[in-house]
Amino acid sequence: MTEFDKADTNGDGVIQPDEWEKLRLEERRLEINDRDLKRDAERRYTGFALAGMLIYPFIILLASVLGFDKAATLITDIASVYVIAASGVVAAFMGFNAYSAKSDKKTSMSMEGEK
Repeated sequence: MTEFDKADTNGDGVIQPDEWEKLRLEERRLEINDRDLKRDAERRYTGFALAGMLIYPFIILLASVLGFDKAATLITDIASVYVIAASGVVAAFMGFNAYSAKSDKKTSMSMEGEK
């Protein structure tokens, strides 16, 4: 079965306006679903980065307490790079969310004004 046959639900060989509307609605539904999945993945990634930043000092402390002084020293040496990178991830996530919220607000206001 081809894509055309799937779209032509009444089988008359022509895609009618109501069939086009169904295609548009399905495309819109898939687009919304993709954006939701992307947002969820970004939120999880940012959560892991933030959790890592908060847990990092405890990992250094734990390594030191367990007698892994060399490991604690090595982890401490890379801490500044790690914290900056993780902070960049969190800041980018928050910045892009604020920017998209602002642009979504402008879009919805202009659409309401057009009515």
